Amino acid sequence: MLIVLIFNSIFSLSVSLIALSEEPTPNCVNESSNKLLLQAYELQKNNNTSKALEIYKKGIDLDKSCEALYYEIGWSYWKLGEWKLVVDSWKSALKINPEHKNIKLYMDTAVENLKIINSGQKTNVFRKETALFSQSLPKDSPLQLTLIQRWQSYNKTPELISDHYDEDIFSPKSIQFSKNGESVFVHSLEGHKTVVFNQDGSQKKHVIHHSFTSKDSPLFEKRPPFDYKFSYENPNVFSGKPVESVLSHNGKYLWVTYYRRSYDELGQEPSAVSIIDTDSYKTEKVFGTGPISKYIEKSHDDKWMAISNWGDNTVSIYKIDNPNLKNIKPYQLLIVEKRPSAINRKVNRDKLCGFCIRGLAFSKDSKYLFVSRMKGGGISIFHLDKNNKFQYKATVFGIQPGTRDLHLSLDGKFLFAGCNSSGTIAKIPVEDFLTFVDRKKTQTIELTSLEISNLKILKQFIGLGVRSFKLHPTLNYIFSTSNNGSEVIMLKSDDLKVLGRIPVDSYPVGLGISPSGKYLWVSSQGKNSQGGNSVSIFLISEFLSQQIILEDTPQ
Repeated sequence: MLIVLIFNSIFSLSVSLIALSEEPTPNCVNESSNKLLLQAYELQKNNNTSKALEIYKKGIDLDKSCEALYYEIGWSYWKLGEWKLVVDSWKSALKINPEHKNIKLYMDTAVENLKIINSGQKTNVFRKETALFSQSLPKDSPLQLTLIQRWQSYNKTPELISDHYDEDIFSPKSIQFSKNGESVFVHSLEGHKTVVFNQDGSQKKHVIHHSFTSKDSPLFEKRPPFDYKFSYENPNVFSGKPVESVLSHNGKYLWVTYYRRSYDELGQEPSAVSIIDTDSYKTEKVFGTGPISKYIEKSHDDKWMAISNWGDNTVSIYKIDNPNLKNIKPYQLLIVEKRPSAINRKVNRDKLCGFCIRGLAFSKDSKYLFVSRMKGGGISIFHLDKNNKFQYKATVFGIQPGTRDLHLSLDGKFLFAGCNSSGTIAKIPVEDFLTFVDRKKTQTIELTSLEISNLKILKQFIGLGVRSFKLHPTLNYIFSTSNNGSEVIMLKSDDLKVLGRIPVDSYPVGLGISPSGKYLWVSSQGKNSQGGNSVSIFLISEFLSQQIILEDTPQ
């Protein structure tokens, strides 16, 4: 039975905890309390709320007159939605400093939320939650999903042991399985962490922190990447927000892109990509890349790594066929049609992102790179020339208004493209498509309805807000998230026919499928600080004559 719940979730109000609470000024009389204040603040900044509170309270035990400690404790309780404790903590701070401007600014909101909780009223914060062990519909579909585990940070007292509360699940963006399928990497974007689980989600294995200090300088190149420049004195001291990832070197390394460096609020500076050993979970190298790095993809011949830079219409290329990471360098910066001539330092590059390029896919022979443009539409194509340099070939419009995700079929014959704004997935025959582009002999191509028909490009509406989608590694199926509809959609990859759906926790974005094809993981990131903060694990079952063909189920 599918159950959808709307319930009070005040703690995820659109006010950002980290944004509101600036780095504290150590004003405790006791010096040890000052040290504990800063230590706890760093923990809270990385969403380690319970540990932060523990250390804040140790500071209070040493110095009960420290205004800054009470103030920061209030923000930690804000994150947990403990509104009475928020109000009580801030009242204690106001007794010490009645003119505390930030408390005056936000106290009314905390008091109002406390009144709502005490009155039993519903709030306008939206959350959609799917019950554990729900199954997809229709029941007679050849494919079925069953929700078997969940990790979330919105319900501290879940009823089932398969529903795990964990504060490290903070704005989960994407998911990557290890090559052998034994580890699953969940990237918590706002938490600056990657959380590692076993394949069926029953156990948490490790937490990778994406924070770097001056002690980590050996991990970085001495110079900025390509032709970029830094305007900060210590650019490699930052926390990174992990976005997407991909495996390289036969699964030995995990490459993780960072949305931006923590000090770069507007996304003006070069971002970065870290390389992590999948066995030790140790960060081995950090390369610079373009502003607001997003998607990352490896070529099929294991020679190239590409990263889409959302902030300035570029793609970073790295030559990765050397087994020694020290010998891997930034290789070529590709410009998608045109690069902004100048960057206004006051502009937020996340919103004013040019073509907002994101999705990447290499052709099977690794000679072509497809790049999606979410703003203005179009799929751009680069071709590898005889000198091992990628050259801009053309941009093709008319298939979808703004493609987000791109994936190649396992046999390399088809390019699948998903579009967030239109809610569609398209299927494009690669060989005929490239031949058509060659014949046009122009860099701007607008497909007509007749040309789309002649090329046998299929397009299917599947749901509002199509975000990530993945192809099953062995079977003829595609799985997609619908961000607006808060559901997972299953379809056949040959004709794009929708086979079934299942609700998932609100605002899903990313997903990953185990190499065995047995498990589907879905990350619900949330939207405007509402909903999300959840990772759902589904068992994938294919039915033939009403029998499950998968060998075993999780214990």
